[in-house]
This record gives sequence, C-alpha cells and structure tokens, in this order.
Amino acid sequence: MKKFLKITGILLVALIALVAAAVLWATSRLAKDDPNIARPSYKQFEMGQGAADGTPKPSDVGYVVDSAGRGRIVPPMPPEKPMDIHTAANQKHNLSLRSCFWPGPRARNGVFTNDANSFSLENQFPDTGTTYIPTALKLPEGAKLVVQGDFPHMRHWNFNTYNPRGEPQDALNDVEIVPDAGSVNPFLPGVPRDAQNRRYTLTIVNGKPATPRPANTLYTFADAGKEVFLWMRNYVPDHSSDYLGSVALPSVSMVTADGKRLEGDAACEASNTPMRGKQLPSSVDGRAWVLLTHLPWVDTANVGAKDVEARPLQAFFNRKQVVTDLFFPLLTAKQPEQIGGWWSNKVTRYGYTYLSRNHGQVYVMTAKMPRTPKNWHGEKDNPSDYDMRYASVCTGGSLTAASTPDCIYDEQLAASADDTGRYALVISRQEDRPSNANAQCGVAWIDMGNGDGMVGGSPQFASLINRHTQVHADFKHSWFAVTQPGTEKEAMGEYLPYVLNLKAKDRFEALGCPVDKSKLWAMLPK
Repeated sequence: MKKFLKITGILLVALIALVAAAVLWATSRLAKDDPNIARPSYKQFEMGQGAADGTPKPSDVGYVVDSAGRGRIVPPMPPEKPMDIHTAANQKHNLSLRSCFWPGPRARNGVFTNDANSFSLENQFPDTGTTYIPTALKLPEGAKLVVQGDFPHMRHWNFNTYNPRGEPQDALNDVEIVPDAGSVNPFLPGVPRDAQNRRYTLTIVNGKPATPRPANTLYTFADAGKEVFLWMRNYVPDHSSDYLGSVALPSVSMVTADGKRLEGDAACEASNTPMRGKQLPSSVDGRAWVLLTHLPWVDTANVGAKDVEARPLQAFFNRKQVVTDLFFPLLTAKQPEQIGGWWSNKVTRYGYTYLSRNHGQVYVMTAKMPRTPKNWHGEKDNPSDYDMRYASVCTGGSLTAASTPDCIYDEQLAASADDTGRYALVISRQEDRPSNANAQCGVAWIDMGNGDGMVGGSPQFASLINRHTQVHADFKHSWFAVTQPGTEKEAMGEYLPYVLNLKAKDRFEALGCPVDKSKLWAMLPK
C-alpha cells in the first residue's frame, strides 16, 4: 500500500510539473511575437487616426500590446466599401455618443477603446454591419431600470442580457416592443419607417420571465445585486449617419423597491458594476489556444482547415462544441445544446468554417441569397415578404483573438448574385486579391486578414462566419433550421454556404470579367 501511495504521489507530482511546464511554455509564446514568423506588412490598422487619443500604434505587421499587457496581431484595415457602417467620415462622431450608462460603441476591428483610462482589442468576433453598445449593471432587490427613447432609423435593433460567460439569457427585439401611447413602432410591416412619433419605454428586472410575460420587459436571469451584462445592437443605420440611427441614446432611470426614482448620474451610480465600460476577457484563454493548437494530433499549421475544393459551413451551437470539434472531434456531442457564446445574439444563428492560406490564397463563398429588406438609402417601406431581416459574412481570427478583419452584409452582397439568386464572395488577403474580384466584374470581395491574431501564432489562419438574424417564421432554410450537426445540407438546401478553393489569383482571374460563375458553380458537390 505504501509503495502504491508513493508511486501515485510521484506520478501526481510529475503530472503537476508537466502541466506547470506546459502553461509556462504557452505563456512564453504569448509574451512577444516570434521574429522568425513571416508576416505581411500593412500601412493601416486603424480607422482614421485610431479610436482613442494616445493609444499605441501597431507595428507594420499589426503587433501591439494593450494596457493590460496582452499582445495581439491586429488585422489590417480593409478598403472601405459602399454602404459600410463604420467609416472614416462617421468614426469620430460615433465615438462621442456615450453616457454614464452607455459607455460608447464597440468600434470595428483594430485598436479601440470605450474606456478613457485604457485601451483594448476587440475580441468577440464583431460584425462590422452592426454596432455593439455593451454595458454592465446590477439591480438591488425589488428595483427596476426604465429605458426610454425613440425607435432608431435602421434595419434591426435589439437588446440582449448575458451571463459572465457571454451566453445570451434574454432578448427584446424591435418588432416585439410596444410603442408609447401616441407613437408607432416603425419596425412593424406596414408602418412607415420615417414615422415621426416613435417613442418607447422598456423595463429591465431581475430574475426569469413571469407567466404571462409582461410587454416590453427584459429579464436579467440573475439575483438581486449580481452583475449582469446588457448589449444594445444596432444593425445598418440609414445612410450610416451614426450608429444610433439618428436618434439620441436611450435614457435610463432606476425605480427602487420603495418607489423612489433615480435619474441620470444617480441611476448610473446605483446600477454601476466593475465591468461597465471595460473590455471583456477572451472567451478562450490564450494559453489554452496555444496548448490546444500544439497537440500532437492537431495540424498546427492549418488549424481546422481542410485542403479540399469545396467545403460547407457548419452550424454553431455553443463554445464547447466549437472547441471539441477543433481539437477533440471524437468527444463532440451529437446533439449539442443551442446556448450560444462569444456574446452571441439570441435572434441570430451562425455558420462557420476555417481557412488556411497554406491550402489556397483565394476562396469563393457561395449560396443562394436569402431575401432581406433594404434600408441603407432610407427606404420608407417596411416590407413583410422577406426571409430574414439581416445576413452577413465575416472573416475572423482565432477563438482567443476573435478579431474581425472584414465583413459584408446583404445589401452589399446582393449585386454579386446571378439570375438564380446565388452570390459569389471572393475571400483573400489584400495582396492576393484578383484583379477581377470586384463589383464591376459581378462579384464581391472581403479581406481574409493576416492570420489568427495571436502573438507567435499563424499568419495563414482565418475563420469565416455567416450570420442569419431575425429569420421570418415562414422561411425554413436558415441556420435556425439546423438542429443537429451534420444535417446542414438537408435543412438548408441551396441556402447552405460552400467555400470553394480557387488556390491562386491567376486561376480566378482566368474566369474573366464578368466572372464566368458557371465554372464556379461546377465546383460545387453534385
């Protein structure tokens, strides 16, 4: 028995030493970038002069260290596209739109801040067709927050509450909100989008929804005094005038259990928490990413990517599912729970895949285009005959960096669709972009980025994310229809996106201008 205990003790000490050594090794990989890694150089990593005064500038390969000492390789700023939401023209104004409760917008990729005392790096796979206004709050026992404002002029707008893991708990969406007396909800079909009287009032309370659920009430799914995260999402404001859709920030007041009403700074102080205005931690620890990508059975140079001609995207269910699929595929749940992650939106479902520039420098993503409303030009009509309110495609970094090199949303992508409704989206680095990868030749293009975003990481990695938001109840072929991994094709049919590997830009350029899309479609599986 003593011998057994001695051997067990030795093995336990050895295991602890091995784990400690592995963590130290992973930590050292994140300390500074490896000069032996060949990274592309770029001139512009920020919009305008950068999102914050006095923030350090990235090196010519994107290396920068934030105020918490975390190093990242930030993606380059892609060329501005028509109908982009975050632009050099509106950036400065957008960053000025903040209050004590709403700390300011999450800017697009690159260096940004909404905390005057620090700067951070975006790390939750932001969609640049959307502006995120995150805040944090706590409510005393019996208290409620009252949020009042005007319905914005934009495509879609909603509120989500979250737990500290970034999993959505509750949501209120634009069409669900009952307007104040004498006002209308301009998001409802048949209501003019430019209606003048458009006031609303929302209430935020602790706990889970009551039955029956009161109108215009958002729940924290938390106990009194606990920190809760609240995100307001603003999709495609008309004319990209500002991220709020040409209305003021919502006002916030607190009504306490004894009926006392706190306004302005008093309400902010009573509901304040340590994470308000602070950047969120990465959803996957950087040391874990380093260790996982160097497991013996993982292709470290091409994490998640496959060297195939055509590959479909797969449905996202939760963070655990993504990690196990990548690194422990035999442990992947056959029926994963749909709980989201990376601060996802409850009315959005996601598809994703991975690319490697080692396998190909030019890719094309294609699927049948879902019908979405148009609003960027300030259209007055609010149609009801659509498949979903919003769709987009974004490139991304690793699960830790979770950066976004570039995005394109439905109105920008629509011109690339052929007579059958199938779109063609070219994905490459800026320097690999084919000369005919443009609107004049009938296709769209987005930037693949400069790698996984990790110090010491791969410059060849890219992730690809497709979003379907506020899907119409009658449309049965979105990511919402996928209830089990492996059933994407059956559920989505022609709307399932595939990524085609064109290998190099000369092969794509050989398709001519206009691009001969029939040769692209011939690469799709029969």
